[in-house]
Amino acid sequence: MRRLERLAHAASAVSVAPVGYATRPVTADALVHRSCSTCPPGSRCCGSYTAFCCTLPGGNNFGCPPNTFVGGWWQCNYGKAALCGTTNMRYYLDCSMNPGAACPGGCHCGNQSCANFKTCCVVFRYGNCNTHIPHVTPIQCRLVTCVIPCRIGCLDCNCSVAVDQHTCLHEAGCL
Repeated sequence: MRRLERLAHAASAVSVAPVGYATRPVTADALVHRSCSTCPPGSRCCGSYTAFCCTLPGGNNFGCPPNTFVGGWWQCNYGKAALCGTTNMRYYLDCSMNPGAACPGGCHCGNQSCANFKTCCVVFRYGNCNTHIPHVTPIQCRLVTCVIPCRIGCLDCNCSVAVDQHTCLHEAGCL
């Protein structure tokens, strides 16, 4: 998993600052975390998670924002009482930018607040949704559902399962 994380950070660095990553002695991690340069250490924006759609201006947890598509999903076994506590499964969906569309505001903290996770900084794709779109683009935000995404027809996801238990720690107040 650590290798996959390093690869995702390198791809994100190339997307966020291609010239800076190619010409300066800087780590991919430093470029990806530049979105939190004005935030105190330990703030959500400085972490490795992507913002939830509900923490973007006008956002919610019911669908991806304009100019994005569901690029993939993964699950974790959730053992708490909060959202999805009754099903014990959480499904996270990435809302990736449409090919050719620009992230509003580029790589930054969700809703310009250090209390929110970052948006448009990570370029990664599980690729088990909307497979007719071959591109890997920045993730604007994430959605959470308690129903397996391949059973929700409008998402255009297949049932190929990816599991990341660590992601169950990825929560925000608006959920």
